[in-house]
Amino acid sequence: MGVILGLFMASSLMVHAQMEDLWAIWKDPNAPDSARLRAVQTLAWRAVFEQPDSGVALANAQLALAVQADDKKAQYEAHTTLAVGNSMKGAYTAALSELQQSLSLANEMGDRKRASNTYSNLSNVYRNLGDLPKALEQLQRSLRIDTGLGNKEGLAGTYNNIGNIHTELGELDKALANYQRSAAMADELDNPKGRAQALLNLGNTHMQMGALDTAEQEFIEGAALYKELGRKLEMGIAFNNLGRTYGLQSKYALAHAYLDTAEVILLELGSVRQLARTYLNRGTVHLSEGRIALAAKACERGHDLAVANGLLLQRKECLQCMEDAYARSGDFRKAHAAQREFLMVHDSLLELNNGKEVTRLEVTRTFQERMLADSLANVRTRYEDELAYNEKLGREREQRNIFLFIGLGVLALAGGLWNRLRYTRRSRAEVQREMDRSESLLLNILPAEVALELKDKGTAVARHHDRVTVLFTDFKGFTEIAGSLGPAELVEELNACFHAFDGIVGRYGIEKIKTIGDAYMAAGGIPEAREGSALHVVQAALEMQEFMIQRRLERSAFGLPAFSMRAGVHTGDVVAGIVGARKFQYDIWGDAVNTAARMESSGEVDHVNISGATYALIKDSNDLRFVPRGMVQAKGKGEMEMFFVERR
Repeated sequence: MGVILGLFMASSLMVHAQMEDLWAIWKDPNAPDSARLRAVQTLAWRAVFEQPDSGVALANAQLALAVQADDKKAQYEAHTTLAVGNSMKGAYTAALSELQQSLSLANEMGDRKRASNTYSNLSNVYRNLGDLPKALEQLQRSLRIDTGLGNKEGLAGTYNNIGNIHTELGELDKALANYQRSAAMADELDNPKGRAQALLNLGNTHMQMGALDTAEQEFIEGAALYKELGRKLEMGIAFNNLGRTYGLQSKYALAHAYLDTAEVILLELGSVRQLARTYLNRGTVHLSEGRIALAAKACERGHDLAVANGLLLQRKECLQCMEDAYARSGDFRKAHAAQREFLMVHDSLLELNNGKEVTRLEVTRTFQERMLADSLANVRTRYEDELAYNEKLGREREQRNIFLFIGLGVLALAGGLWNRLRYTRRSRAEVQREMDRSESLLLNILPAEVALELKDKGTAVARHHDRVTVLFTDFKGFTEIAGSLGPAELVEELNACFHAFDGIVGRYGIEKIKTIGDAYMAAGGIPEAREGSALHVVQAALEMQEFMIQRRLERSAFGLPAFSMRAGVHTGDVVAGIVGARKFQYDIWGDAVNTAARMESSGEVDHVNISGATYALIKDSNDLRFVPRGMVQAKGKGEMEMFFVERR
């Protein structure tokens, strides 16, 4: 951690000195215009990514000086910087207007390379608007120009951008191929910035594909290149991605080291969007570690930052993390509150996307009209007679057009009503999905019949049940093995075992009751009596033992400590229900529960020990073999008849 921060601080000091030199040149009225333009161009371009408002202000100053000096190349660069700044602020209409100015200047100068760059920038705006086909169309134009020019630097950037589009379309193989082309061209050109950008995109793609070791190396190399280039924001993003990757690899110490460093960088830059992502990543890592309280705290911090800065997407993602953390901690009131807010933010994003679609159509129309206007201005003198004729013809068609426009207006209104109906249906579907999620969360805690009664009446009556088969499991020597594992490792191993047990009881239709430390309790025949429930419980117990034996063999092969387990089963009468007014938990009580616990403690490792009552219900099974143990002393119960049960 100290080494990472040291490298960052050294890089920061060097970049700060460079920026001060550029600022001094820009502020010197006696310096040549060309030197001042180069200085302010660099200052604006660096600022626009980290502080868009400052970058736009500097670019406007650059544009004023460029116009005064009649420097068309500097004007082109200023308009391009203004387009990037406006795009980062979400002002896409202004961004397209600036890019139109850039394209006009590039064509006026006969500079096809700059025209290609502008088409690439246009693609980014359309991508931000969600119009991916239009974005690809602009990139294809750029690709054709750069191919004709043999402009490998431009091709490298275009392939990178095409990869971004395929990533958003979920076409990861195509994205990977384009990123690799971009990286190869950047290597050929000895372009560290282009290679760094391609590496981060390759890392993200490999991470999504599950190739975590490859992603790790790409992020490390990309971060090193950005450090050399003095690009702090991109370096912070790379460290953020590294933290996320190490979390997925269960390398938690490294994950937190890189996330802490990313936080330092992004706090200095004031990049709230990426900072919210850092807190979310930290919360996700804590969830993987089983440190639920810390996960909730980190995601709450990201959520509060997102709320304060109007970042809906980051807010939604942090709410998902918070809901998970609250549910896993048993605080279902907070989990439901987070879920309700999640739904509200989701609806807001739907409305925003609808508004963005309107903006997309408007800016596309404006851009096309501006292009058409420029073309008409260039040929106006050649078509004056034709325009006069068209004017006369237009008068004759005016009346017809009025009726046409009325018809179009009716169609537009109908289309609007249809879109509204579709939106309403989508919204209802989203609400239904969230209600289903809430229902699923409740059913994760309570049996379906009990949950229904609780929702209908506000309470659920405890009920007596006959012939319920209770299963207890417990790990032998838990305390000793726990002492040889770190806290995170211990929780991870317990979770792996109990997660497998949950799957097993689910397959056999058994009700999980609870876990108590390292003990796992389940029961068959509740909340409704079912034929064969005793047999199903015993089969589940045998499958659990088979899982534990196999896991012990696998961990021992790597020199890792592993648990051994006893399992006990008994059938009898119980009372089942929920008690209390908060943090509901379905539980069972009765002598049968205590007897099942004694079956477990009186058993042996790797065996399933059953009582005589359970044996009487399943003794005719052809799939099982029974080993009588006779009368065995059970604590607090005296002597009881017991059997080991095995598969044939």
